[in-house]
Amino acid sequence: MYQAILGVSEVLQFYDKDRRFPAWGFGAKMPQGPVSHCFNLNAITNDCEVVGFEGIMSAYSSTLYSVSLSGPTLFGPVINKAAEIASHSAQYGNNRYFVLLIITDGVITDEQETKDSIVRASDLPLSILIVGVGNADFTQMRTLDADLGKRLQSSTGRVATRDIVQFVPMREVQGGQVTVVQSLLEELPGQFLEYMRTRGIKPQPPQHASAPPAYPPPPQL
Repeated sequence: MYQAILGVSEVLQFYDKDRRFPAWGFGAKMPQGPVSHCFNLNAITNDCEVVGFEGIMSAYSSTLYSVSLSGPTLFGPVINKAAEIASHSAQYGNNRYFVLLIITDGVITDEQETKDSIVRASDLPLSILIVGVGNADFTQMRTLDADLGKRLQSSTGRVATRDIVQFVPMREVQGGQVTVVQSLLEELPGQFLEYMRTRGIKPQPPQHASAPPAYPPPPQL
């Protein structure tokens, strides 16, 4: 898990000006409360945003000792939360693109709800990277990744606009020539470009530094 968070955040932080990332947990019994499937990791300030990789790991470590891990494993609430942020940004015309990284050691129990959430999110500026940790049977996870060319279909029959999911089981890439980060980010550029092209969003012209003021030439001696 540490390797996946470190590698992905080290790459993506260069595309985020303020290096502030929303960080959520799921599948845990809260102190004096019920099991939550989407809660702020940064419990100290109750603000979901943390700064950089260090902030993510600090929030994770502190929260780990204040909650009790609990099943079932549900992805729907977290995906819906990320989709809400992406949708809000798109409504206000912000040309931003969002990436949700999910790290799990369990098998999802809300497969259809998760598919419905992904299909709805396929219209938004959002990609979802999923890392499977451990020896669980991740067969269901592979159905979320449309690598075989068949796009996801919701319970109402709606087909996803595009593929926005990349799933990587860590046990299949550890010790190999390709790192987990390379595998995770392999499809992200294409997903990003596909969204921008279908929306007619073009890159902004480069910002050139302003020219220094012109001074008169020095007097000839």
